[in-house]
Amino acid sequence: MKSAYCGGRGICGKCRVKVEGKEELACLLFGPFEGEVEIPEEEFLTKGEELPPIPVDTGLKGFGVAIDLGTTGVEAALFDLSTGKFIDSLKTVNFQSAFGADVVTRVELARENYEKERELLLETVTFLLSHFPGKTDTAVVVSNPVMHHFFLGLPVKGFEKYPFKLLREEETFITGKELGIDDFPDTLFYLPPPVKGFVGSDFLANVITLEESSFKNFAVADLGTNAEIGFCTDRQLATSVPAGPAFEGVGLFSGMRAVEGAIHKVFFDGRDFKFLTIGGKKPSGICASGYFDLIYLLKSFKVLNREGTFLSQLPPLIEAKIKDINGEKAFVLYDDGEILIALTQSDIRKFLLAKAAVYGALSVLLEKAGKPERLFFSGAFGTHLDRRSIEGVKLIPDDLPNPEPAGNLAVRGASLLLGSKKLKEKVKLIKESFDVEELALSKLFEEKYLEGMEL
Repeated sequence: MKSAYCGGRGICGKCRVKVEGKEELACLLFGPFEGEVEIPEEEFLTKGEELPPIPVDTGLKGFGVAIDLGTTGVEAALFDLSTGKFIDSLKTVNFQSAFGADVVTRVELARENYEKERELLLETVTFLLSHFPGKTDTAVVVSNPVMHHFFLGLPVKGFEKYPFKLLREEETFITGKELGIDDFPDTLFYLPPPVKGFVGSDFLANVITLEESSFKNFAVADLGTNAEIGFCTDRQLATSVPAGPAFEGVGLFSGMRAVEGAIHKVFFDGRDFKFLTIGGKKPSGICASGYFDLIYLLKSFKVLNREGTFLSQLPPLIEAKIKDINGEKAFVLYDDGEILIALTQSDIRKFLLAKAAVYGALSVLLEKAGKPERLFFSGAFGTHLDRRSIEGVKLIPDDLPNPEPAGNLAVRGASLLLGSKKLKEKVKLIKESFDVEELALSKLFEEKYLEGMEL
């Protein structure tokens, strides 16, 4: 599984592999063929967040791993269960992404490819666990309901059309042997219950993290491929929207996840457009927060109109950066002859679709549940966000408070559940306390979605 940020067009150069010793672009290789393919293992792995120690029940021993099983990215954190001490965390891409960037596509393809899709998901978890030292005694896995069903070997056809149906709504304890994870047969996996529809246990992990930090009257938005949003205000109300993979950088010309080399901050220094990369490395692409900055700047410079279309009359500084890429206009942010990083017209369209979905969902929950005192953004996206850019491109309704970055609340919540029976019981109560707002038939969502399609 290699990342092809250009969408498989053979122009970003980020999917280079060696076939029989010769460098090739994986996205342009078509089989069947025989031969060895070399992919550097370290390209799959990056460091995750450093997490605080966790509460553990008396008498626990061994090692536990908290896993946020996302649609695009997967993060795992290792803890010593005898002390609650954090040891290490790792992130990788979900190998199942080979069958589509979003859950809807994977559900559709599962009609004929279910076993292979599930195999890739289990391989992702095995890959991460195998890079931790020692034996993994127990693991907590949180995810959206589609990943939850794939992981447990349950059919996903209930997610093909509305009303969506969960085949298992209760918590699950299951061994690696029962799952088919042959390298970790004795590991006990705990999966908290999903909520309803596309709102999963990863959302519950977000909420329990904030509640255990004594927050009250808040809203939280976990903005990934499947955006899950909840308000804990006058009502406990949650919803989800298929924001698409744009917030994960997938499917965009220069998009990438928020890992080293990703441009996470774009600014204008009075003379030219500048940027910062994660880790201070050479730029490889742009992650979601960088896209928000860049699109906001281009809007401010009147390069884009309200519909996100490039205007024809532009200042000389901007005009020099506008190129034709694959038959469409694009703004080139970086080009050293080897790596080309640009924002295309179709990128902006995908960005607006994702933004509009989140704006619409937030608007509906605000109307139904009332205004929260605080709004938290969870996930890698929230870590690097710039409030000015968020407001400038109208991601959130005006009546909501400024969003606060909170890191990966899902993996933190999963870690809290590793060693505490009390919190395992609490997460079930949190599930029962939430109503889920279905947006499929909501006129208000439709209205706000269209409003959110504008910059």
